[in-house]
Amino acid sequence: MTPFPHSGFSHTFNRIKGTPSMGVFSDYKWVPWILAVYFIVQATIRILISNSVRIDEAQQFLVGQWLAWGYDAQPPLYNWLQYGVFEIFGTSIASLVILKNALLFLVYLAYHKLARQLLVDRRLAALATLSLLTMPQMFWQAQRDLTHTVGTLLTITLFIYFVVKTVRNPTISSYAMIGLWAGLGMLTKYNFSLIIVSVLVAILCQPGGFKRVANWRFLLTLSVAALVFLPHALWMISNMDLVLTTTVKTMSEQDQGSKLSDIGHGLIELITTSVVIIAPTTVIFLLFFRQSFLRAMRAKSQWSDFFSRIFLSTVAILLILMVFATLTEFRDRWLLPLLFLVPLYFCLKLEAAGDAKPEEVRKFFTLTFAMMIALPIIIAAGVMLPRVFNSYEHLNTPYASFINKVIPEEGKLPRAVVTTTWLKAGNIRVNMPHTTVISTEYPKSDLTREAIGNGPVLLVWNERDGHQSTMPHTLQDWLTTKYGASVVLPSQNDVALPYYYGRKADRYHFGYAWFVPPAQ
Repeated sequence: MTPFPHSGFSHTFNRIKGTPSMGVFSDYKWVPWILAVYFIVQATIRILISNSVRIDEAQQFLVGQWLAWGYDAQPPLYNWLQYGVFEIFGTSIASLVILKNALLFLVYLAYHKLARQLLVDRRLAALATLSLLTMPQMFWQAQRDLTHTVGTLLTITLFIYFVVKTVRNPTISSYAMIGLWAGLGMLTKYNFSLIIVSVLVAILCQPGGFKRVANWRFLLTLSVAALVFLPHALWMISNMDLVLTTTVKTMSEQDQGSKLSDIGHGLIELITTSVVIIAPTTVIFLLFFRQSFLRAMRAKSQWSDFFSRIFLSTVAILLILMVFATLTEFRDRWLLPLLFLVPLYFCLKLEAAGDAKPEEVRKFFTLTFAMMIALPIIIAAGVMLPRVFNSYEHLNTPYASFINKVIPEEGKLPRAVVTTTWLKAGNIRVNMPHTTVISTEYPKSDLTREAIGNGPVLLVWNERDGHQSTMPHTLQDWLTTKYGASVVLPSQNDVALPYYYGRKADRYHFGYAWFVPPAQ
């Protein structure tokens, strides 16, 4: 007799053990539902715990003030989506968080769809999807702060999904969809181009792959991709200095030594960062599957070989870039889109070996379910219990308290708020969504003197550690550039406010000054 016959998870585990079972649970269709609940919980907690934002989130509020074909060294697709959500639902934390978690849910949903397309064993397809929760950059960074990278993860998954579909059963629509997701992928991050090249190499190595690429319908793929990317490409041509300068600065160390030492540094960075991303998942697979996992690494199948070629091609491209472009810095958020397919690759290997024991799979599911319960609590605790962790983070910074204190006391609304970094600018705009916010770090956010008119203008600054400080030179330079060297600098003020969830004695200092533009 089957215990607890009406329990959903009982049916799930019975299927894992090999007991015949019917319905949604036996086919692992519960995966999207449990993920939907998980991201609803994550979104709700994030909305409730703080109305301050982190660095990547802050950028969305700053550039969300206008719509453009391009903004900076990052492609604009995520900015466009966020702008649209702000316009429809209002500029708020909820608008930011709901879009982010909706896209993360779609990443997992698309990943599950890809896994079910490639894996015969539905258990392993579900396992591959939930295994994303074992990657720190997926369950921690992506959930807390990443924006553009989340879009890249989604477009990569759907791009590969339609590539596989086309290899198996080519149609005009499948070729068009490859082009669509390739174009959209290039609008999320420029390193999507590495995936395009690596997947193309993997296709050519597939039996019959050359015929798919040589097919006349491949011209449709190229045309759709080019058409989707074209408007931003034209913007790039006019702003190439901005794109290249920022990218080179981010990913290269200049004057660090000889060419050989720079390449060596880059190689170490690549290996170290890659290990940081995939090591936890690899160790967990090894702990749960043990000998089965080791044997699986020697097994081969058509699609495990396909992903092996993607990984090897990507590494080869990165090595070439190290040699010819002195690429030396590899951040985990930059490599994550190239490595988040590893759990699916492991499951393809396990299926090829045919050696995944039901009890091993069942225990792995138990771990992922436990993580889905624990992770929202841990992420929230990092903000709500700073005393335990002995540190304050961006979400503890009391921007709303500052706005709610300074504006009523002054009794007037500023024509614009001017600050330094986009972290500060974004946090201010969260709490003043109908006021123009200018960041001296981001010149495109600036207003002309005529647009500001008679003001007043509120200048705001603070230090990362919350200490009291004087007006930074960048704000002084903004005033003198805008109103002339003879402009009288306004008197400076300081207010110390308690951190969110902090100790009573701990205070965060905001510096501010009210400036009334001189009559023209």
